Amino acid sequence: MKSCVQACRTGYPSWVLSIAAASLLLWLGACSQQPAQEQSQSEPLPAAGGPERHPLHGTVISVDPEGNSLVVDHDEIPNFMGAMTMPYTVRDGGELADLEAGDEVNAEVVVDDSGMYLENIVVEGEGQ
Repeated sequence: MKSCVQACRTGYPSWVLSIAAASLLLWLGACSQQPAQEQSQSEPLPAAGGPERHPLHGTVISVDPEGNSLVVDHDEIPNFMGAMTMPYTVRDGGELADLEAGDEVNAEVVVDDSGMYLENIVVEGEGQ
């Protein structure tokens, strides 16, 4: 019967290979747990019993007052959503009254049991 050294042709005794394999497994295990811990610490938490709120900055593409919605080309929303152009519902249609395409806005994306919508829309440079 051949020994591990003869079968593997590595020249290392089997105990050295065992230690190296165990070290590699421990290192891989530690690395795979690190991102999950970091992510859980950086995710925004909703207020107790309340909705999640995320800051949004972007440019208004179009406004639909009848549908209480607008389309915004927005920057990345950290820990929530990448940069993209998408429609948003607005609960208070009055917030759309002074908006027009091309306005740069800051707002809050609100996520609750009913869905996702915008609140506290402010045209950049106005009221700041």
